[in-house]
Amino acid sequence: MQIAVCDDEKVYLDLYLNQIKRLIAMQDKNYEVIIDCYSSGEELITAYDAGKEYDIIILDIKMKDLSGFDVAKIIRQYNDDTLIIFITSLKDYIYNSFEYQPFWFLIKPVTNERFKHVIMKAVAYIIGTKGKNHSFYTRDAGIISLEINKIMYLESCLRKINIYTNTQSFSYYATLKEEEQKLKNHNFVRSHKAYLVNMAYIKRINKGSIILKNNKSIPLSERRRKAVFDSFTSFLERC
Repeated sequence: MQIAVCDDEKVYLDLYLNQIKRLIAMQDKNYEVIIDCYSSGEELITAYDAGKEYDIIILDIKMKDLSGFDVAKIIRQYNDDTLIIFITSLKDYIYNSFEYQPFWFLIKPVTNERFKHVIMKAVAYIIGTKGKNHSFYTRDAGIISLEINKIMYLESCLRKINIYTNTQSFSYYATLKEEEQKLKNHNFVRSHKAYLVNMAYIKRINKGSIILKNNKSIPLSERRRKAVFDSFTSFLERC
């Protein structure tokens, strides 16, 4: 995993670097993490011109010459998948950042807890998109990585996601829309505004519910019934 930190103030550059190193060291990981630091936007763009690419970029907005927005615009010409985390002391910049598809936006001074939450969430996202595992960050257990084929369903509840396998369940902060996007190529179907179901575990579809192979009943909304039925029929044909 490649991570870049770009800030023209050395005190922040060193602070973010040390925080990321400490967070990564605390994880039980089977992946290598490389962290590069850049003291200007020009340095980061030069690295991209030379063929360098990053999974995650922590990018200060207010820098001399090239701003963080200028840098993000150029990076997006190279790669749409890089997760860009903007950092600034000015909240007004938030409204101008969306065209660059930021993963997150942090306001200085950034608390250790907030920084940890965002970085670990980004790392979990990258891990999940690179393999056949679904990864997410929990405050209690750190980064959890589950084999996608073992996930039965996800439930959205009070800004949290509850994810269930046959033997385990975990809770973490995310939206069901985000998780649906991550799992869209892995035979999951949205049965209800609050439920995302792995079709491999569907036993039967009733008028207002889906029955899983462990006899768990999942709500099925009326407006999603036809789409769910069509998706499940297509899934069975593929199998």
